[in-house]
Amino acid sequence: MATSVDVLVSICVIFAMSFVPASFVLFLIEERVSKAKHLQFVSGMKPVTYWLGNFTWDMCNYLVPALLVILIFLCFQQKSYVSSANLPSLVLLLLLYGWSITPLMYPASFLFSIPSTAYVALTCINLFIGINGSVATFVLELFVDQNLNDINRVLKKVFLVFPHFCLGRGLIDMVKNQAMADAFERFGDKRFVSPLSWDVAGKNMFAMAIEGVIFFLFTLLLQYRFFLRLGPRALQLPSLGEEDRDVARERARVGSTPTHSHLLLLKDLTKVYRRRKAPAVDRLCVAIPPGECFGLLGVNGAGKTSTFKMLTGDTEVTLGEAWLKGHSVLTDLQSVHQHMGYCPQFDAITDLLTGREHLEFYSRLRGIPEEEAPRVAQWGIAKLGLGLHADQPAGKYSGGNKRKLSTAIALLGSPPVIFLDEPTTGMDPRARRFLWDCILSVIREGRSVVLTSHSMEECEALCTRMAIMVNGRFRCLGSVQHLKNRFGDGYTVVVRVGGPGPAPVESLMQHCFPGIVLKERHRGLLQYQLPSRAGSLASVFSVLAAHRGPCHIEDYSVSQTTLDQVTGDAGHKGAGAGVLPALPLTLSSLQVFVHFAREQSDEDPVGAAAPGQDAAPEAPSPGKRLTPFLEDNSYQESTV
Repeated sequence: MATSVDVLVSICVIFAMSFVPASFVLFLIEERVSKAKHLQFVSGMKPVTYWLGNFTWDMCNYLVPALLVILIFLCFQQKSYVSSANLPSLVLLLLLYGWSITPLMYPASFLFSIPSTAYVALTCINLFIGINGSVATFVLELFVDQNLNDINRVLKKVFLVFPHFCLGRGLIDMVKNQAMADAFERFGDKRFVSPLSWDVAGKNMFAMAIEGVIFFLFTLLLQYRFFLRLGPRALQLPSLGEEDRDVARERARVGSTPTHSHLLLLKDLTKVYRRRKAPAVDRLCVAIPPGECFGLLGVNGAGKTSTFKMLTGDTEVTLGEAWLKGHSVLTDLQSVHQHMGYCPQFDAITDLLTGREHLEFYSRLRGIPEEEAPRVAQWGIAKLGLGLHADQPAGKYSGGNKRKLSTAIALLGSPPVIFLDEPTTGMDPRARRFLWDCILSVIREGRSVVLTSHSMEECEALCTRMAIMVNGRFRCLGSVQHLKNRFGDGYTVVVRVGGPGPAPVESLMQHCFPGIVLKERHRGLLQYQLPSRAGSLASVFSVLAAHRGPCHIEDYSVSQTTLDQVTGDAGHKGAGAGVLPALPLTLSSLQVFVHFAREQSDEDPVGAAAPGQDAAPEAPSPGKRLTPFLEDNSYQESTV
């Protein structure tokens, strides 16, 4: 009877210890999904260090329930478990179980995206293997049939690959060994065998000791994508066909450029996902010198983020090559990480850490000395305007402040190349413009910035050069002014009319400028598209100035074609020339911004940001004309 109870206790131990290791993957999955894990690798964390740190922490957490199990056995003085001969075996079984089961759970962090789902699934698997394997082999031993005994011997050897079975079966064998010794002792015969011997629990302990090393190495191989590199598949990419002349010129320049001559060099960079036939990124070529801001503009699915993933090592490069400061992304990724900063598309932050703790942590990863980390963190806080929220948990930050924190992490250590994946997403206009000022200051320091964006305004304000991506390819490439001059057509004329209505102005514009197109009409506000052949800039000003009184014109503005119009025109012209399909850009798929220069007194004064909102530069005082929000000569606006 006592033996049956002791066996049942062993099953209960398996049941209890199945829940603990399953919890070790919860935070790992959160870090992988949020890209915090990848951001740590980009910032200097080595994969071996990452997994050793997690293993050490998880083992410390595992020791708490393991010691509680031992303490409970000691309190109840179960001879089968806590006798002087059995207690060392119990301790070793529990410790080696933690040693082997912990790294066995780690590969699941690559499979699941929802932590709770992973926890339930792993717990059920642990229970099923541990209880069913131990009970099945124990029951088969009760039969005298030789065939069943042969099957049982095979099962006990096969199941040794599972730490759950090794723990449960080791405890059961230890109980059986003690029960057998007690039975012989009643007849005065001492036949006690040490539970550490190979035939009792020794083989289980040895198996778990080896499995811990094997499972940990397997996790590292998964992290280094060893199995994905086996058996590369053959690829048949479609012909490039006729490219835009600027894109073709850049491709030729990259082909004849040494790898060390530019900070960032992409040569035929290609990404094809395994379940997709069309390439997500198709043979990109570009060379980025120091002090340049290069923008990637396009809709979702154009290949912008996939390009960043390859450059930062988050996904494998299918074809082609990329060099950052002379270091290859394919063969020297750790050196590449030392020279880059990265702001991912979604905020890779830990909700429970404060902004200051984030910056100090990533400063240490960057190799900044321990005594300098607080000062560097304070620099990042001041640089991005996070002073009011620096000591609050990052999970309570607004969307704009989270983006500021992610950008501050990317700037730590002054890397020569900074990748910003949609850095202003979710920001209000004032916070967005504040962040633009920070990015411009980085460019003035001689560092290069590569950013992706949906915002034409953002690229127009920041980028030295930009490329419009469609279906993984560069549709056009060049400076903002170059794209305007090449694809733009005339001017945009905006007229605000008071008095009886806009009819006189409409008649005037149609009469004086044949070919002018009325794009929008909102009450007294008219927006025209004036082709360059329909009239000169001087004639527009002279006509509007002469008829300002008779036509009740309150104010008017004339501006060059915006990037919004350039993008659409470039797509249509490219389609007509047979270069690439037209750009699928519409007003609903991209954010379009229209700017008017007005007197500040016409708007409500804006106060300081309230706590919890995004910090931004001080607003101009009422009564003064609105000044350019960027202190940069490349962005200027004239008002009439």
